[in-house]
Amino acid sequence: MRFLVWTGVALLVLAGLVVLVGWLLPATREGRAETVIAAPPARIVAVIADVAAQPGWRDGIAAVERTGDGWVEVTARGERISFVTEEMGETRIRLRFASDAGYSGSWEAVLVPEGDGTRIAVVERAGVPSPLGRILARLFFDPEAFATTYLAALKARVEGS
Repeated sequence: MRFLVWTGVALLVLAGLVVLVGWLLPATREGRAETVIAAPPARIVAVIADVAAQPGWRDGIAAVERTGDGWVEVTARGERISFVTEEMGETRIRLRFASDAGYSGSWEAVLVPEGDGTRIAVVERAGVPSPLGRILARLFFDPEAFATTYLAALKARVEGS
């Protein structure tokens, strides 16, 4: 009996430590990446704005559903991420998103003509309110790698089409 009590106490202390660590982690994370794409800004914006075609060139996106004020990306894992456009121009694109997995944030791209192409820099900021979610996000999601992968897929799509 004593063993069960001490095991229970140890588990409660461990759970408390996990929550404490989560609370101490910053709620917001940011990923940045940039590349040069051999196309004018208008072509790049057209590809980004064609959200219905994104499952064809972005790994991990199973479907896109249009909504009244934006769209929802359904990931291969079944997560639903709602997007709303704040700005969609040839020099800047700004989006807001919210996931049913408990995080939300913003995505911004700045496009600058460079030679025969366009330099595109993206910044994604995501806030995770849950302490456990903050820990899991740090263990299983690298926002810098995500932004880099997105730009590589975008570059391949724009330059390949």
